[in-house]
Amino acid sequence: MSLTVVCLFIDGEYPYTPEYVYNLKAMCAKWIDRPHKFVCLTDQPWMFTEDIYTIPIQRIEHCFAYWTKLKVFDPKRQWEGRVLYLDLDTLIVAPLDQIIDYPAEMALTDDPPYVRPKTKDAHGRKIFRKFNSSVMVWDGGTNTHLFETWNHEVAQTYSGDQCWLGLKAQKAAGMPREWFPRLSEVKGPPFGEAKVILTKEPKNHVAVDRYPWLGPLWRL
Repeated sequence: MSLTVVCLFIDGEYPYTPEYVYNLKAMCAKWIDRPHKFVCLTDQPWMFTEDIYTIPIQRIEHCFAYWTKLKVFDPKRQWEGRVLYLDLDTLIVAPLDQIIDYPAEMALTDDPPYVRPKTKDAHGRKIFRKFNSSVMVWDGGTNTHLFETWNHEVAQTYSGDQCWLGLKAQKAAGMPREWFPRLSEVKGPPFGEAKVILTKEPKNHVAVDRYPWLGPLWRL
């Protein structure tokens, strides 16, 4: 089965720079042991050299930039085989075979309610906590309804794309949280069961100065 690795680079998602995309591509080359195509969906394709295969898209207007992530499910993409999505602030620390081959049509990081017990965000929008969308894998051609049924009313009602995915991705499975620790939970190598560290705060370019062990893993 073919494999496409997808990331998203959108104007306004501070503090991401092209370095994040190039570093993610290098980490995938190191930790994925099978042929794959690395693709960046972006509204700024001119910022990348031909080393990065880009697909131009437009940011979804009048809502936070993270809602544009749902465009990975746009049927126009016509993904085939298996699709792996990774946020730009992830840090890969182990082979990704178990994630790519996870036995489900779609799988995301499990994110149970106790992680963030609040029911509303600072803007009064509903929080529905089931998945974290930093790492997602699915069969190409499936789950297009996640994009097709979305509208701006959803963005006004729910706190983010993770809430929408938790509500609408009915066939999705939650992958073990032990595979995806947050940077605040990690003291450095060895990483145990961890496969992808979710850096969150501070972002990678700041964390490399704070944690000496992180730099060689991110800037290959």
